Amino acid sequence: MKFVKAAGRAVRSSFRYLPLRRRVLFYTVRADGRLLDNAESVYGALDEKKLIFAQRLPHTEAKKLLQYYLLLTSKVIVTDDYIRYLRTVRLRPRQKLIQIWHAGGYMKKFGLDAPSSLTPEEERATHSQYDAVIVSSEGSRACFSSAMGLEIDRILPLGLPRTDMLLSAEKKEKARADFYKRFPGLTGRRLYVYCPTFREKDGKRIDFDPLLDWDAIENSLRDDETLVVHRHPVMKNPFFVGSYAHIVDLSAESMNTLLCAADVLITDYSSVVLDALLLDIPPVFYCPDLNTYERDFYFSFPRELPGDTLTRGELLVEAIRRTLENPPSEKMKNFRRDHMGACDGSSTKRVVSLIRDYLNGR
Repeated sequence: MKFVKAAGRAVRSSFRYLPLRRRVLFYTVRADGRLLDNAESVYGALDEKKLIFAQRLPHTEAKKLLQYYLLLTSKVIVTDDYIRYLRTVRLRPRQKLIQIWHAGGYMKKFGLDAPSSLTPEEERATHSQYDAVIVSSEGSRACFSSAMGLEIDRILPLGLPRTDMLLSAEKKEKARADFYKRFPGLTGRRLYVYCPTFREKDGKRIDFDPLLDWDAIENSLRDDETLVVHRHPVMKNPFFVGSYAHIVDLSAESMNTLLCAADVLITDYSSVVLDALLLDIPPVFYCPDLNTYERDFYFSFPRELPGDTLTRGELLVEAIRRTLENPPSEKMKNFRRDHMGACDGSSTKRVVSLIRDYLNGR
């Protein structure tokens, strides 16, 4: 085993002496064989030589070598999450690395500012080689600088490419029409989309029980109302068993698609609320573990939230209806500006322009 690892290190080191190719590597560990969200938007708009490495962890030894080869021979690298391999290898001087982080705004603390299974040294090594980190607003820059241990001038408020679709009336309407074509039974109903984030204990992910009485919710919902459940992609445990007439789990659907049809968003500590605010969808915050949630925030939570915060599930349905009838419009507007002010429908163009500048040595 020691010999195999030593041979792997030798091969990996040799990649630094191969020609540096004028191409863009899109690297992600968030999905297998495909890009998501920001990366998908940029990839589709970029008319340059490009390739994708997309595979969740863990990776085989052969895949690790392939990654080192791609990482060390691509002029520009675009990623949307951690690249653990950059803790042990330095990129070449003419290479550029762009982080288009998958979440917007400055919600939960992360990286160096939060409990982590990584040491502070590992966190810094993960992020230290970014030439640019793309964020959604001017107000987000200081938080990302702190979380990643980077100079603030590397944090660029170019906006989130994935939000361009939400801000296009034509694309939004198409997504909405496609959704109802696939789910005709939901046509004409008020859709309340419940989208909680994952949970952790001591920095490690755990199963989440939303502590909801699903039978009681089913009985409370009217014929023209449906609660749509969308679990976070890392959540493997279903929230309920069986089927209901007014509750449906659509976790396999794109969150952007669901937002195009949603009337109210129910979430907790997730930055998905920021996407909802771009569409003027009023939020309700259901946080049954508010007093035990171990993450801290970059703002006063829940005082500054643009909506009601609940800890008891039996109050949820009435809070949703109250919010729909009387949305907190001014707080929604201010929160959207502070967290998503750079998202104006042209974010993808700005990121593509940055990539081309890097490819051309500017």
